[in-house]
Amino acid sequence: MPPPLPYGPLSALIRPNSQISTSYPFRAFTTSAALSFVGPESPKFIDVPLPPQRYASGNRDIKGKLPSPRDVFHRRGPTKDGRTLKQHLRLATLPPSKERLSSEPANERIAWKRRMADSRRQNLQDGIRALYERKNNQQRSVAARSHKKQQDRDARLNAPQREDERLTNPTVKEAVRDLQLGPVADPQRESRIAEMKQRVEAKEAAREEARQNALHTLYMHARSFIVTEEQLNAEVDRIFVEKPFPKAEDANVWEAFGVPLTIDAMVRGLEGRQKTVYESSKARNPAHKAEERMARISEEFTGGKLD
Repeated sequence: MPPPLPYGPLSALIRPNSQISTSYPFRAFTTSAALSFVGPESPKFIDVPLPPQRYASGNRDIKGKLPSPRDVFHRRGPTKDGRTLKQHLRLATLPPSKERLSSEPANERIAWKRRMADSRRQNLQDGIRALYERKNNQQRSVAARSHKKQQDRDARLNAPQREDERLTNPTVKEAVRDLQLGPVADPQRESRIAEMKQRVEAKEAAREEARQNALHTLYMHARSFIVTEEQLNAEVDRIFVEKPFPKAEDANVWEAFGVPLTIDAMVRGLEGRQKTVYESSKARNPAHKAEERMARISEEFTGGKLD
């Protein structure tokens, strides 16, 4: 595709001749493309014709838009209960009774209404016939296109070997031939699938065990849940008392129960580097550690959380 023409020289048409500069790099009227607008790095520098696409359709200037037709024969119409198109049209556009047809219209308005009714029946019949014909044509077109593609596929699959492939086949290596025939088989596929299956089963078993432990822990803790109004009143009376602290001189909860642990103290406790000798001896108390170990062993044996 050639590059567009420059727009600069067109502005010189409205200027006087005395204002046109003789050093302007482009001519005012020309039919050749200016190559300075397209550099060598541009894909338009060399005009390469593009082949037409196989299934592409040209742009058509269509005024308006035709909606997709509804399948009016899916739940009703000629395909229902084995009825034919004529039977469906006869039942859908029943004519008036013989008494009404034999009697003359009383006035011009009744005669006009009869003509309009006949016109509506005729239009309905014509519309149903057109829709039915369009549906059949579309189905035949789709079936013919599918049958043609199937025949082309069968012809390509059953086609004999080409002469160039027969002549170059001895020089093709085995690895390249395997790639041409299809994906390379994995000799360790069965073992990998077995390992993946074991990992999935192990994850599912661990997830099920964690769920069972969570349910058991919830069951153990549920004994102290407040579920009735009497339990709520008793708990409120126990907590909200006049003298909440054990000692009379305690003014707040920190003086009564001590200052809460800081993050630094927690980290020191985990790393085994307590600040004072008392804390170190208390943390390294064998009885305390033995009690924790026995509790964990009992929980493992019983399979659940213990109080």
